[in-house]
Amino acid sequence: MRRTDSCLGEHRPIGQFDRWNERYCQPECMHSRRPIGTRHGKQESDVKLKYYVSAVPNFGDDLNAALWPHFVPEIFDDSTTEAFIGIGTIIGFPCTPQTRLNVFSTGAGNDPLSRWADLDVTYWCVRGPLSARLLGLSPDHAISDGAVLTPLAKGFPHARAGTSGVLVIPHWQSLNDPGWDEVARLTGFELLDPRGSPETVIARIANAQCVLTESLHGAILADTYGIEWAPFATTGNFQISKWLDWALSCGRDLTINFVPPPSADGIMRHGRPPAPFGHSVVITDGMAMQEMQTRTAEKRTPSLRDQAKGWIKRTGLINRLLDMSPDRTAQSMVALASRVEAASPESTIVRLQERMLARLEQLRRHAH
Repeated sequence: MRRTDSCLGEHRPIGQFDRWNERYCQPECMHSRRPIGTRHGKQESDVKLKYYVSAVPNFGDDLNAALWPHFVPEIFDDSTTEAFIGIGTIIGFPCTPQTRLNVFSTGAGNDPLSRWADLDVTYWCVRGPLSARLLGLSPDHAISDGAVLTPLAKGFPHARAGTSGVLVIPHWQSLNDPGWDEVARLTGFELLDPRGSPETVIARIANAQCVLTESLHGAILADTYGIEWAPFATTGNFQISKWLDWALSCGRDLTINFVPPPSADGIMRHGRPPAPFGHSVVITDGMAMQEMQTRTAEKRTPSLRDQAKGWIKRTGLINRLLDMSPDRTAQSMVALASRVEAASPESTIVRLQERMLARLEQLRRHAH
């Protein structure tokens, strides 16, 4: 992999951003292994916007299509050679046919890094310091998740819009399992489906009193809009590494609360979370880096244990092995709502936005 670590030049503002329009940062200097703007002798290029797209929508992934064309519309086309890789835990994900990649605010943790070994990758910025460390990048590459720019984009609230209700946002895959509607009924909280459109989901988050979330972007958007929030995990389908990667970019510690799911289906599919239900665990750098390194190594084949889980689920034995119910989940959610954490200071959010806009402007200049 030929890797370029971007070097910032003069920063020019992008558009008018309400109260942010007079607060632009000074450019940071980053050492380049290849001079900026001399990519194989090509003076300008257009790129294809690429991000994770599944059969089931997810507002965090789908935010890419609404966000980046707002800020740098002129760089995007249907290029078959060059791509812009944005929001998501997608460093290493399949990018065929593009062979030149511009990585911007992306995180590592889902795909083997070796998949990009033969590609020409420019890392403009990554989600946080853990991704930067894993990739051998300088600390200046760790800015934050691109969703921090959402309040500056057309079609989204520019600030917190109200204090209405306690939101519960499960991971989008957790909603495949029954019982969540009953949890909402028992608690009186509002269940927010992350499979909605980015505009709909984010507008609701910006109007919330507080957010209880298993969705990483539920936390990121709550934090960006200054709303109290608390993270929870119900199964082993929870990546502590990507959560801490982002939290560290905001200067935050991270404590994960382990909540029993309303049904055992997800546990049989993804396994139990790494701590007993009812416990809260402070996530350390060492724990997160170990997970990130494991998840970005070559993918393993299913074990006999995994196959046995599938057989148990198919036979219906799951209902006799595990005692999960909406009642238990509801009780845990009510307790969690009393332990929400304050959002990051507004000054922190503005600083991250300014740094990211400066880096995005440099990418735009490089592309044209």
